[in-house]
Amino acid sequence: MELVIYLILTWFIATYFYFQKKRLLFIEKLMLFLFFLFINKCVLTMISMNFSLILYSKEPHLFLCFWLQRNIIFSLILLIFVNGVFAKSKGVKLIGGLFTTIVILLSEALAIHFSIINYHMWSFFISFVVSAGYLLLALGISTFYRRLLAEEGMVNI
Repeated sequence: MELVIYLILTWFIATYFYFQKKRLLFIEKLMLFLFFLFINKCVLTMISMNFSLILYSKEPHLFLCFWLQRNIIFSLILLIFVNGVFAKSKGVKLIGGLFTTIVILLSEALAIHFSIINYHMWSFFISFVVSAGYLLLALGISTFYRRLLAEEGMVNI
């Protein structure tokens, strides 16, 4: 049942991203998705495997749920956030960031509820700080990458 819920959640998030108004170029979206995937994978691997602060289930179907959340759901949520608030006011970025953080924390709470992950010397507050760090990093990298593309003459700022 957990795997079905996570597959449906992944499908809804991917569908929302597909129909979202695109402010970024395809190359920007692709590079940002791969960057978010890399960073999220590195951070969660370090937190779960090296420091053992978050323990994930070894059952195959629950591990697939963890994999979907780590690799696809979080990266797409960050990409939806960047695509939605890019070139908007600071207030819209703040509201969008707060909403995105709530969605990330709710997906983490769902993983805890289904025993996909278990906290060990970890808390929701630390998850909130990590999520806020992801959002700030996402905005910074997207702005930096947009400037690089502007220098190459691919986009206008």
